[in-house]
Amino acid sequence: MVEIIEYLLVFAITLSLSAFSVLILGGSLPVLSQSQASAQMEQISGAASLAELRGNATVVVTLSHATLSCSQGVISLSSGSSTLTSQTGDPCDFSFDGVSCLCTLVFSQTEGGLTLRVEG
Repeated sequence: MVEIIEYLLVFAITLSLSAFSVLILGGSLPVLSQSQASAQMEQISGAASLAELRGNATVVVTLSHATLSCSQGVISLSSGSSTLTSQTGDPCDFSFDGVSCLCTLVFSQTEGGLTLRVEG
């Protein structure tokens, strides 16, 4: 009888720890994904701002099935279920859909505004 009780206790503890682990990972993975997208957007908007000052700027980011666009001075990065935006000081008009790579983003300041070239 004691062995059955011990077995049930071990089984219940194992089941509880497994369920707890799934809850923690299920809740933290979307937060990590959102944090990564936010950091990428900060790098991209920083490079765009630097291009406005210096004429060009380059940043390397890893993108996975992302959409990177700019219209009327607003840069947008959509990745997964999140979309982040950042204001630029100059007009822009570009759009890249389904970008998946270790990408080199080259921002350039031209007479028409901010342009982007994606390499990688």
